[in-house]
Amino acid sequence: MASAIQEKLAETLQISMERAREFLDICYIVTYDKNKMIEPQNGVFDRLGFILNGAVRIYYINEKGEDISYLLQVNNDVIGDYASYITGKKSMAVIQALLKTEILYFDKKDVEILIQKDIYWLGLAKRISDLAFLDAKQRLDDLFFYTPEERYLNLLKKSPEILNKIPQKYISSYLGITPQSLSRIRKRIY
Repeated sequence: MASAIQEKLAETLQISMERAREFLDICYIVTYDKNKMIEPQNGVFDRLGFILNGAVRIYYINEKGEDISYLLQVNNDVIGDYASYITGKKSMAVIQALLKTEILYFDKKDVEILIQKDIYWLGLAKRISDLAFLDAKQRLDDLFFYTPEERYLNLLKKSPEILNKIPQKYISSYLGITPQSLSRIRKRIY
């Protein structure tokens, strides 16, 4: 399994297998049960992770006490609150495992030690930053330029095997629609 993780890291981060092995030396895997809170609200994110297997949602609780799903992350996605990670400030985000989920984590302090040892790792930090930016941009594009049905289809393309295992209320919250609207979309598609 370690070699499969190493290969996936090399591919995702666009680094050599040797560098992926070196990066893995600072990483650790945590497994969460379904519905387990991974990161509580008002914590500081001093680590980021890659989902090896499973699904999580990142959500915020609004002033009415309602939770709003901001991101649904699945296999091979980066998770964490990148703004909190780079600023050291508390996050409003909450992360919850939607399925049994394995995450490969790396701590900010360990990445900084790698960078001090070898400037090469500064490029890795930039690639992680780029991935976080692209995730945020894709989310904004989805909300501004696509209809709820198109957003659902995009989500379905990304991870059809996992989408059917996630409760409809989280999917509808992520899409910015009611569960009833999601049901109508599903009926039209199928």
